Amino acid sequence: MKRDKIKLYARALADILDKPASVKTTAWQGKIINNFVKLLVNTGYENKSKGILDLAEDLLLAKRGNRKITFETARKTTVSQRKLLESIVKKGDVLKEKINPELIAGVKIIINNSRQFDVSMQSKLQKLTSNF
Repeated sequence: MKRDKIKLYARALADILDKPASVKTTAWQGKIINNFVKLLVNTGYENKSKGILDLAEDLLLAKRGNRKITFETARKTTVSQRKLLESIVKKGDVLKEKINPELIAGVKIIINNSRQFDVSMQSKLQKLTSNF
């Protein structure tokens, strides 16, 4: 039941934020956010706000035909990794870079929290040890 309400709140927020640019003003956005926060507090869902916002972002991106791309590396991105990133990111996509030392080396690219391209050393070691 709670998961259904989280989806409902996220969908409602995404629908409201998907208004034409001519409707959106700073005051309008502030009012929407304030009212949404009040709704979450009044219904006891303020502790679920991160999940609701993440899901609303995913829904809004999907509606617009964009993607959320998470680019994980063991260390700060290199010039060649930056070029790889630029080749897959299109206008409107949300790019999140994450340093994950557990990868040891290589990269992991996650698109829309589901599809994954993993060429990290961690992944290679896991595949190697799973064969024994």
